[in-house]
Amino acid sequence: MPICRSSIRHLAVLASLGSLLATAGCQSSDGAAVAAQPAQVNVEELRAYCPQVILETTGTVWSQYERGGEGDAARLVQRTTISDTTRACSYSADAITVNVAVAGRVVPGPAGRPGQVSLPLVVEARRGGEVVYSNPVNYGVQVTDTAGATQFVFNDPAILIPQAGAQQTRIFVRLAVPEAR
Repeated sequence: MPICRSSIRHLAVLASLGSLLATAGCQSSDGAAVAAQPAQVNVEELRAYCPQVILETTGTVWSQYERGGEGDAARLVQRTTISDTTRACSYSADAITVNVAVAGRVVPGPAGRPGQVSLPLVVEARRGGEVVYSNPVNYGVQVTDTAGATQFVFNDPAILIPQAGAQQTRIFVRLAVPEAR
């Protein structure tokens, strides 16, 4: 059975987080090492539902041009893409708290300059046609080099989903691309 690239990335992220947590758990306030206690996972948590995160296809790429230069490759300021997501869920009696992370990159174009780039990201949880959570954010990314891509990770750690109807809930992520003027 082939392993997809996405699965390998998710395993790498989980392994990194696990090693950080293990290292943090081995420290005490007086500097002496103590054995970390493994977290107990119960059967209900293993069987629990964690909403799927979906990248909206119309909002994964944003090409930003100089004013009046839309479509002119020589006037491209930057191209932003979001490509990966991951999530972790925690549970209470009446809600699921979802921690969503989104990874992407900003690639400067011929008209690009170093500086702060504001990315219009939106994270929404939807149950059918109903929006149960929405978080529009202007996420700042510092571009320091116009010769290569700048990677970024955006995190929304507190998405609350009611337990009632959770199986029908999906989380959507997109760049809210402004319309050309």
